[in-house]
Amino acid sequence: MIKQEEVKINDKTLIRTYSDSGKFIIQTGTNIKYEEAVDIPNKYSYIESAEDIKPKVVEEEIKKE
Repeated sequence: MIKQEEVKINDKTLIRTYSDSGKFIIQTGTNIKYEEAVDIPNKYSYIESAEDIKPKVVEEEIKKE
């Protein structure tokens, strides 16, 4: 599900948008895919994709294999 929360950066209120299901979000109108987005309030809207965000592989984990 898409979640939004207010964040303060340099005394400005912005909106952080993300999926609480570990999915990518897609900006409506542009179809650009993001892991999360931080925008001015009411600027963009997003939908949740069906695609899972793959965990990032840490270089040290690769060396262990």
